[in-house]
Amino acid sequence: MIAGLGPAMADWDRPWRDETRALVIDAYEFNPINWKQLTSDKRIGAFINKASDGLPPAWSCSGLSGDDEKLCKNRWWKYSVTQELYMTRREMAKTLGLKWGAYHLGRPGNPREQADHFIDFAKPEPDELIALDIEDNDPTQWMSLAEAEEFARQIKIRLDRYPVLYTNGSTAAYIAQNRETYPLLSRLQLWYARYRDDLTGVFPEGYWDKYALWQFSSMHNCNKRTCPYRVAGAKDDIDVNVASMNVEDLHKAWPFDGLVAPEPQPVPDAGALIAKLGNEAREAVAEIGKDVAALVKPGQAEAKGEAVPGTLAAAYGPAAHAGIDPLKLLTETALEEKRVSAHPAPVLSAITQGPKTDPLPPADRPAASAPAGQLIGTIGQLRQEMQAVREILSDETQGGDPAAAAPAAPGSPVKGTELKSRILEMMKAAEAAMDGVPGDKPVESEAPEERADLMAPRGGWTLLSSFSASERRVAAAFRTTR
Repeated sequence: MIAGLGPAMADWDRPWRDETRALVIDAYEFNPINWKQLTSDKRIGAFINKASDGLPPAWSCSGLSGDDEKLCKNRWWKYSVTQELYMTRREMAKTLGLKWGAYHLGRPGNPREQADHFIDFAKPEPDELIALDIEDNDPTQWMSLAEAEEFARQIKIRLDRYPVLYTNGSTAAYIAQNRETYPLLSRLQLWYARYRDDLTGVFPEGYWDKYALWQFSSMHNCNKRTCPYRVAGAKDDIDVNVASMNVEDLHKAWPFDGLVAPEPQPVPDAGALIAKLGNEAREAVAEIGKDVAALVKPGQAEAKGEAVPGTLAAAYGPAAHAGIDPLKLLTETALEEKRVSAHPAPVLSAITQGPKTDPLPPADRPAASAPAGQLIGTIGQLRQEMQAVREILSDETQGGDPAAAAPAAPGSPVKGTELKSRILEMMKAAEAAMDGVPGDKPVESEAPEERADLMAPRGGWTLLSSFSASERRVAAAFRTTR
């Protein structure tokens, strides 16, 4: 057990002592560098240089005088020299085989303009690390965390990649604890600044599983007497970072421009989900199928060579005549479930109504189709809709008299025997249409004059204008499954 803890503990407890770990140097413009001596240390795999600081100085010093004018000119001199030094160091480091990176020191205000300034200054190439330096969570001195979010978004817009986040332990912990407020900042790769030997108990582990870089040595803890790591060719004030990998792997991981993924959630297997939905759908259809079968007179079905089992259940079996692909519908249900609207169309309605008009004759008509949003529903809706029909029809098989009540006016609520009568009436009408009854032939009912237009064809689809929407769905379902 102790041996197994070794690699994990090495990430937090003085990893720079492991000679296989890569080192990265970062410097600002006034750090003197002897490149020949520096690159003699083969553990050093990369060099990061300060690029920009806040916004550029004012474009013009005109109108100023005295010390203000001198200060303005001095800022421009420093700006131009700093950029020239940056470009020279970049060419030197890359020529010597080091990976290159740049960081921007964030200041309060104008985060998008600062991001643009950083890109204009550093002119980063795709293989170069880019980083945002937030020294502390103090918006009066440094870029605020909300502004840092905007800075990172602007970098993504301009370069199509993300910066690394450089910050100290307390700020990193605050971001991790408030990751709902900083959803992007909390997912940037972490360049962690802490000048202690051990990170155990202070690193925000559990959100950031590891650091990209750990800045463990700087002017704060390195002097002539003691220093965590002395760099050849540099003074004691140089910043030194350790990676959690060797030089070869560091070069592969560079420039750390991806996001830290949140804690992975279990993802259901698509095939298993589709199979589950299929089984539930078949069970729901089976519940209604037995009772619907009782409505079909065995003599008529056998005379036509048709099966007696439930006609609604046939919608989920081989149904080339109806143009319905059950596997396709179930697959779309499984993959598009999250895109269902707040009030999705019921499953039976969506798959049976089809287009409103269809000018093609039945022989030339393509397979029925509908937008994905109309095809998608839930098994719960399927059960509810089929159960409603099941209750009506099961009552009829127990001795109800559908001829006892006259049909109600279109759109008006109907109940009990009257509703059962209208359901049977619709199914008879749909069956008559499938048998080729002319569209102007009245349907047999208690009130033929009210149903004379029931079967009037329009564009190849039956017009059920005298029924409510729910009634039309039942009739359309019967006709489709026939």
